[in-house]
Formats: sequence, C-alpha cells, structure tokens
Amino acid sequence: MILLDLKQKHGIGRAKRGDMAKASIKKVANAEIRAAKSFLERRGLKTEDLSPKKFAMAAKELDKGFKETLEILAKQLSGGQV
Repeated sequence: MILLDLKQKHGIGRAKRGDMAKASIKKVANAEIRAAKSFLERRGLKTEDLSPKKFAMAAKELDKGFKETLEILAKQLSGGQV
C-alpha cells in the first residue's frame, strides 16, 4: 500500500500527459534534420518559414524523399495548382 501511494505521488507507473500523442509521432534523428535543413537551403527556402525538423518528420511520415515531400506540400498549399 505504501509503495502504491509513493508511485502515485511521484507519477511512477502512470502515463504522463502528452505521452500518448508523442507515441504516434515518428522520431527523426539529428542527421535527418541536418539533411532536411541542407535540402531546404539548397532550394533557397528559408528555415524560418519551414522548420527542418517538421519537414523531416513529414517526409518520414509520408515515407517519401525530401523532393517528393516538397512537391506534395506545394500542391497542398497551392490548392492543386502546381
């Protein structure tokens, strides 16, 4: 009983807030983020406008390369006019 109270008091053994949402997002390595940043800079896109981390996560989630991901994003943002 005492151990159970301590676990509850310190949050051990319980899912913390936000853990479930993080579980569904695929993690990206630092090397992937650097590659995405390099790709975006070569294309002349500012990293302030488009986060390299989010871009790398989108590419991983879509299971596409950076070029295909950029084409998909451009098509979605332009309403299919690209």
